Amino acid sequence: MVAVVPLRDGSSGKSRLAHVLDPASRSRLIAVLARHVVGTLLASDGVERVVVVTSDPRFTWRALRDVVVDESTAAADAAGTDGLPLLTDDADRLRIVLQPADRPGLNAAVDVGREIAAEGASTEGPVRLLVAHADLPALTPADVAALLAEDAPVVVATDRRGAGTNLLALDPPASAPSSTGLLSESGPERQEPRARPVARFRFRFGVGSRAAHVAEAERLGLRAVVVQRPGTAVDLDTVEDWGELPADARAVVGLHVPALRDRDA
Repeated sequence: MVAVVPLRDGSSGKSRLAHVLDPASRSRLIAVLARHVVGTLLASDGVERVVVVTSDPRFTWRALRDVVVDESTAAADAAGTDGLPLLTDDADRLRIVLQPADRPGLNAAVDVGREIAAEGASTEGPVRLLVAHADLPALTPADVAALLAEDAPVVVATDRRGAGTNLLALDPPASAPSSTGLLSESGPERQEPRARPVARFRFRFGVGSRAAHVAEAERLGLRAVVVQRPGTAVDLDTVEDWGELPADARAVVGLHVPALRDRDA
């Protein structure tokens, strides 16, 4: 299974928190959440690689290497040491990819990730894909395992409102046809390669994406399962989302983003 994590940059996200967080705090929040999601995926059984698709590789690399949490690491960063490395042992499993400027948007970023994930699929078999948003502060390896254990080619992990898609698992069935296999009067017709259904899945992230992804599965004749778990249902886009987080997740995020932590005081 290859996990794809789309991540824009450190400046344009979390705009709905602008009334409570300054730009630096929002950037720090984006970094902390991305680091948590990527670390969780790399720690999850069944996830072989993680591909992060971003419009700002420099920010993403720094976010996944270290997060400044105190004055000592801030001083080290200013001195040019960049703090402590993150995920050093998993460097060969993590790939940061630039999203082309001529392919903007969330769904295009996921498409880029799928293309990267499919590299080598012809020799290793069809790729299994897990798309995860980069702002799931309560996500755990158990949540990832639960999604991968679902017996369906399309698994949609919806948000707490049941309207969006926070994670999407695409698992090509082993029996999916790879050729036409048509017969003619002169014998077996030459078999033409045909893309597997999951490879033709059109991503529909955005407003109402849960229903849109289920409809896309139906279009391809694939069974879809919708799941909702505490760790997959809560993202962090609004102050209301902050209030829905488990206390332990708020404690971790609040350590790096004091303006959010202080709301609990």
